[in-house]
Amino acid sequence: MQRITIDLAQQVADRLQLTPDQVHYLQRVLRLNPGDVFIAQDGQGHQWQSQLTDNPDQAKILSALAPVLKPATLELVAALPKTGFDDVVRQATELGVTAIQPLISQRTVLQPSPKKLERWQRIAQEASEQCERGYVPEIAHPLKFTEWINDQDVTIGNYFCVTRVNALGLLPCVQTLLSDSPQQSIQVVVGPEGGWTPEEITVAIAHGYQKTSLGSGILRATTASLTALAIISSVREQLM
Repeated sequence: MQRITIDLAQQVADRLQLTPDQVHYLQRVLRLNPGDVFIAQDGQGHQWQSQLTDNPDQAKILSALAPVLKPATLELVAALPKTGFDDVVRQATELGVTAIQPLISQRTVLQPSPKKLERWQRIAQEASEQCERGYVPEIAHPLKFTEWINDQDVTIGNYFCVTRVNALGLLPCVQTLLSDSPQQSIQVVVGPEGGWTPEEITVAIAHGYQKTSLGSGILRATTASLTALAIISSVREQLM
C-alpha cells in the first residue's frame, strides 16, 4: 500500500487536507482514484489507513494503524562528497539511520546552498515512505568540522572511520558494543574524498572518538558511509 508523509496540522477530525504536491503524487503519479486506500504517516512512527474522497484535496482517515517502534539511535556524520550525497541520504534512510549531519571538512569541495538541505529532507521523506520505515531521519544543517566537534559529548558508541591508519575494524567494535545492549546509540563519522587530515584525526581522538577501519580497501566517500551503516544495521538486527 502506498504511503505519504503528512504534517499533523493537515489532520482535522477524520479528514486530511492534502497539499498540492500530495494530490499530484497520489492522483497523477500513483493514479489512485476516489475510494482507493493509502497510508498516511507522520514520520514519527504514527500511521493511518486513509482513503481518497470525491474532493481531490481531501482524504478520509479510516483507522489508526499500529505505531512503528522507534528505532535505536543511529547517526551518520559525513563529510560532504563532491557528488552523490543525494544517494547517501536515500540509502542511509533505507538502512535505518535516524539522523544525518553533513560536515564541511578541510578537504570538502562542495559548499551546499540552503536549497540542498530542503532537497535532502525531501529525499529522506520519500525513502522512508518507499521502504516503510515509519520514521523520517533528521537532516541537520551542514557544519564545519571544527564547529561540529567542539559541540560533541562523546561517550561509547562514537566511531571515527579512518583509512591508511592502524585501527580496529568497525565490525568487531560494533559486535562488542551491541552484544549486551542491541539498542545502544551509535554515531559513525565518515570522511571526504582523500580522507581526513592528520589534524582532524588528532582532534577527533582527543575528543574521545574511537578510530575504526572499514577494511583494507580504499572506498569512495559515498560507499564508505553506506558500508558503515550496513555493518551496524546488520549486527543490530542479528542481536535483536
